[in-house]
Amino acid sequence: MAANGSAPLLPARGRVVVLVSGGEREQVMEHLGGRRDLVLRPYGGPGDSRVPIESADVVLHVARAESPIANEVAALREQTSAPIVLALVGARAGLVDEALEASLADMLILPQPPDVVAFSLRKAARDRAGGQAKLSRTIMVSSTKGGTGKTSVAVNLAVALTQLRLRTLLVDLDVQFGDVGIVLGLDRPTKTLHDLTASPGELDAEKLRGYVVKHQSGLHILPAPLRPEVGEAIDATRIAAVLQVARSMYDAIVVDTAPLFDGPMLTALDRSDQLLLVSTPDVPSMKNIRLAFQTLELLGFPLERVALVANRAGMAGGATVSEMSDTIGRDVRFVLPDDPGVPTSINSGVPAMMLEPRGRFPKALKALVDTLVGRGAAPFDDPSAERSRERKRRLPGLTR
Repeated sequence: MAANGSAPLLPARGRVVVLVSGGEREQVMEHLGGRRDLVLRPYGGPGDSRVPIESADVVLHVARAESPIANEVAALREQTSAPIVLALVGARAGLVDEALEASLADMLILPQPPDVVAFSLRKAARDRAGGQAKLSRTIMVSSTKGGTGKTSVAVNLAVALTQLRLRTLLVDLDVQFGDVGIVLGLDRPTKTLHDLTASPGELDAEKLRGYVVKHQSGLHILPAPLRPEVGEAIDATRIAAVLQVARSMYDAIVVDTAPLFDGPMLTALDRSDQLLLVSTPDVPSMKNIRLAFQTLELLGFPLERVALVANRAGMAGGATVSEMSDTIGRDVRFVLPDDPGVPTSINSGVPAMMLEPRGRFPKALKALVDTLVGRGAAPFDDPSAERSRERKRRLPGLTR
């Protein structure tokens, strides 16, 4: 239990990003494809520009016994510093000595049960991170259209988690036009995400503490860079490192993203336990969110970890929640009502959870948070819609 009796987020196993290389990789990909704790990225070699090899937590190299393993491992070493686990189809003499000389993290002779392979991969990733326990929960708040109130949701979500006495970090990953600082009333912060990622040396907990901005609510923030051109210099490796280190320091990490599938968003997506997709009840927003679900499916992100959030529900001229569900093709998990107090809070630089905690939006947001941390059970219903149909299906809860 957290302080004051509040329920902590359920422990997350953490998602390990695995680069799967080698001539026999396809059979292992199929063998491990159903696991939620592994994000599998097939890698065809240095010419494969589709895969961000630099952000992998561990490499699984799958090869036949007669393959030139030493040369293949050496080529991988030129591309990434991630630990390498060798999975071999067949066996050959002297293999143990070769593995030791190549400084492999582990070696497996296939076939192996999926749990054995997953244990080896997760152990290698944990050892690389210095044995950090991945007990926190990373929640991404995203949208594929600007103006949906995504940042307000992220900020107030993070503040509400902090009010439950959960150690919470809010990361603004809209690296070019992030507005987290404005919503929180931060007057040109002297430390930003860019300053942290550009600092020399290894990133560890002590360094991260030195760059977070502390809000009066108790929330810790990594603001977006102050200039758009600076944001382009933040690479995926450093973002992955920030999120990895933060797991050992915070109970909850809330990530606000740009309204598109850019590099920072995809890097954070691989490391997120839950994704809140925010839509407003207008046609452009609903169309874009429908495309977002299709993209997530293509990326292999588990859709049971995605919750559709209807923001500004009940606004004049907007669709009902039932109509939103029909248009997007997904059940709406959470409903946040239209509330005139939200723009007032944004303009004042005081989050709605603090400015007017009894308002419609803060009360609905608090119920959302209670569900995320296991204190609530049911999603919100649309007060204005007729329940004229049975829901086709229900997204499972975000807690496990």
